[in-house]
Amino acid sequence: METLDFDGVRLDLDGSLATLTLSDPERLNALSLAMVEGVQAALREVAKPRRAVRCLMLTGEGRAFCAGANLARRGDTGERRPASPVESVFHPMIRRLRDVEVPVVAAVNGPCVGIGVALALLADYVIASDAAYFLVPFRNLASAPDSGLTWLLPRAVGPARARELVMRAERLPAARALDWGLVNEVAPAAEFNVAAQAAARGFADGPTVALGQMRRLMQESATSSFDAHLEAEARAVQRTSRTQDNAAAIKAFGSKAPVSFTGA
Repeated sequence: METLDFDGVRLDLDGSLATLTLSDPERLNALSLAMVEGVQAALREVAKPRRAVRCLMLTGEGRAFCAGANLARRGDTGERRPASPVESVFHPMIRRLRDVEVPVVAAVNGPCVGIGVALALLADYVIASDAAYFLVPFRNLASAPDSGLTWLLPRAVGPARARELVMRAERLPAARALDWGLVNEVAPAAEFNVAAQAAARGFADGPTVALGQMRRLMQESATSSFDAHLEAEARAVQRTSRTQDNAAAIKAFGSKAPVSFTGA
C-alpha cells in the first residue's frame, strides 16, 4: 500500500483500490478550501494510468463523513478566501469527481451534510453506517443550495422527497435513506469498515472499462434524448467489445465458469 497525504486529505493506494479519506476529524471533515485542493490533487493521482486504479472509495476519518463546507478556515498561504468559492473552488472539484472514469463507492461512515451529500450522490454505490444521517442545511443558512444538489437529489429520490430534504432541512437517518433509494446498503457501525471494503473490492475486481462506461452512460442519461442515448450505448458497446475482459467473459459464458477480470 502507498499513502499520499494532502492538506486534510489522505489517499491510500492498495492495488486496484484507491481510498480517498477526508481527514480533519476535529471539524467533522468539513471541507476547507485547502482540503478541496487536496481532493483535487488526490483525484489527479487516481486518474494517472500508472496507478492502475479500478475503483475509488470516498470516506471520512473519525465519526463523520463530511460536515459540509468550512469556509472559515484559510489555506496554508494565509490568503483570503475567494469572493465566490462555490464557483471557483467547490464546483470544479464536483466536476472532477463526476468525471472520474472508474466506479466510485461512497462509504458514509457518519454525518453527511451539505456538500458531503453531493459527494455521496456522485458515487455509483453508497454504503452507509447505521449511525449516519444526511442533511441538506441551506434553509437554515438562508442560502440557495450548491454543489449540484438540486440536480442530483431529484434524480436520486424523486422531486417530492428532494424538495422535502432541501426545503425542510431535516436529518434523514441512514435507514430511511435506504428506503428512499438515496443509499444502496446500510451496515452496522461496528462492522462498517469491513462491509465498505468488501463493497469497494467488488468493484475494484470487476470489468473496469465496462463499469466505467456504465457510470458515464448513467450520468448522461439524465440530459440526453433517447435516440442520442442509443447512439452513446452503441459506442460504449464497441468500446467494451475490444477489451480482454469482454473476450474472457464471452468465452466463459456458456460454461458458467467464473471470470477473473483484469480491468483491461
